[in-house]
Amino acid sequence: MRLPRRLLPMLLLLPAGARAQGRQMRPGAARLLGPARAQGALVWAHQHYLDGPPPDPPPFLDRLLGQGWDPWRLDRLAPAAPGQFGLDPLEAGAAALAAGTAALRLEGYRQVLVVGESRGAFITLVALRQAGLAEAVLLLAPAAHGSRPERRPQALAEFRAACAAAVPGAVRRAGLVLFQDDPYDPDPAARAAAFAEGMARCGAAALVIDRPPQPIGHGAAGDPEFDALFGARLAGFLAG
Repeated sequence: MRLPRRLLPMLLLLPAGARAQGRQMRPGAARLLGPARAQGALVWAHQHYLDGPPPDPPPFLDRLLGQGWDPWRLDRLAPAAPGQFGLDPLEAGAAALAAGTAALRLEGYRQVLVVGESRGAFITLVALRQAGLAEAVLLLAPAAHGSRPERRPQALAEFRAACAAAVPGAVRRAGLVLFQDDPYDPDPAARAAAFAEGMARCGAAALVIDRPPQPIGHGAAGDPEFDALFGARLAGFLAG
């Protein structure tokens, strides 16, 4: 079952301040199993976008939906114009994600998983400063600084800082997927090492898939080939 683009018109779970910033946790399907019946909540933190509905999650998450996980989506407003990244700040997104996962637990979900792609993945990484964020997170091609060469030092420094800031108890399992020919990745080898070190410091089991031969490119997680090659492994890692 794919998560549909047209979701329930329902604002839930986040405090009023987060809603005012344009962030909201929405159910990702018209019918949820609910906290009592579901395996847990699966939160999708989507990538940066400019118009239309928020981007769909990658196909491999269908595996978890089939196992009884309830889909939710952390919404973030699209900027009014290209390049206005300040309208989608990392710190605000991370705070909203932490508040949202905490609210899902208050609703009764026993387990929470978070999967983020591109900017959503970077936001999820920053949110690992919060103890009890989720049972597991998966970061797909984290990005938050564009692709210009002059921004690569900052992009790598902020990625390393976020890995180092992850706190014990934030997450039990954390995965990172990096792709070949990703123009938004400043240094894949350095990022893979920083992630592994950061997760070891905070006591999380880490899985790193570092530039597989196929598929390639920043959006490769959405390729059906990615599901065929890695979907079962990633779904199993997330669910534990």
